[in-house]
Amino acid sequence: MARTKQTASKVTGGSAPRVNLQVLQKKKAKAKAASSNPSSKIPVQAKFCVMCRDGGDICLVVSEESMHMFEGPDVKFICLTCHLQQNKKHPKPYFGFYSKGEPTFSTPPTILRSFQHATISQVAPLPTALLHLHLEGLNQAIGLAQVAMLHFFLQAYFPQGDYNFSKLPFNLATPESMDEYDKKASHLANILSAYSRVVLFLTTHSDEERGDLFTGYTNDKPVASKVLPLLQLLLTPLSKIVNGSDMVFYVCGSVVTNPQSFSEVKEIAQQFTPKSMLLFDAQHLQLASTVPYLHSLLDSTIIEGFPVSSAARVALDDCGMLGRHSNIILLICQEEGLVVKKFVWTDKHVRPWGDNLPIQCPQCGTIQKWVGGSAGKTVSFECKYSDCRKNLGPDGKSVPPKLQTFSIPENATQLTQGARGTSSWLQITL
Repeated sequence: MARTKQTASKVTGGSAPRVNLQVLQKKKAKAKAASSNPSSKIPVQAKFCVMCRDGGDICLVVSEESMHMFEGPDVKFICLTCHLQQNKKHPKPYFGFYSKGEPTFSTPPTILRSFQHATISQVAPLPTALLHLHLEGLNQAIGLAQVAMLHFFLQAYFPQGDYNFSKLPFNLATPESMDEYDKKASHLANILSAYSRVVLFLTTHSDEERGDLFTGYTNDKPVASKVLPLLQLLLTPLSKIVNGSDMVFYVCGSVVTNPQSFSEVKEIAQQFTPKSMLLFDAQHLQLASTVPYLHSLLDSTIIEGFPVSSAARVALDDCGMLGRHSNIILLICQEEGLVVKKFVWTDKHVRPWGDNLPIQCPQCGTIQKWVGGSAGKTVSFECKYSDCRKNLGPDGKSVPPKLQTFSIPENATQLTQGARGTSSWLQITL
């Protein structure tokens, strides 16, 4: 009987012949220097209520007879979050409107609502650009829909237009296509340099064995390249916006699991100094499973202004089924150097300390719900089939049932974020 398979669209692995991009680069003419005059930065403006995010509720009530008291030129409004931080140690009544440091009202206005997010956050996103860098000719169902979902979410918070969403396809398989990409990328970098925040998605295939990234197509056949030269060619014309940006790799996990490829990713991080790089190590990454996590992450970083180091942990509360599918790898560029963190989902009965329990006993083939016992940071599981390993010892004698033991990895910290029942997340410093 024919075997059929129906799955969600994903960034598939595979194999492709390797091309030397440095050789191709020497063959093409040097691109004309892009304009060195960056556009002026777009100023930040607070547009949304810090309590309800303009959800239609009335949050603060001022009596009609007091309306004239905050119309003067010297009157300034202090938001609730700023008031809380300024008076954290010594709480004071909140008046909202002040003139020369003194309240304009005799009594505090009435606050009707509660916070819908953290009291230390903001809802005043900086001018932001979302750039999707993707392999030209890549199946249109792969990556574009997921990035578009995140784009539509972000766009709603920029009603005055200080937001940009761009797509930049690439095909670096020929000198001519390299030259065309350089021109388009340099022009786009000049435009996006006006934005304070840049989020860059990179979507392409990866070679499952070597960890190479697909570079383009020659005669309708894909070719791949080592990670370092490909990313150098892709990011050099974009360097002015890559510096300080947040990058998300929508590629399969061989880029992480192959030591040489991952080493080259870290080298790129040190060379181009993005603020952060986010990768996933699933062998065949299902992009749909990443959307809830990335939605929460972008909400915390772009909209509320939290640093990615803390937002990456908080977003684990909203990651859905991602943990069962893939680990999360976060690279953060700091003045002290590159920090690499790995987030691993763990469950006492399914994935003890991040290691997958086999569906069946590897010795007798029995499918069962494993029952284990713990001693400190070590968990052991024993097969409950009565005849497991029967007559398999020396001289046909029986031996004890199959025993599997798992210990918490070195440099691992168990997180409270994302913890539910018997499952939680580990943060491992690499």
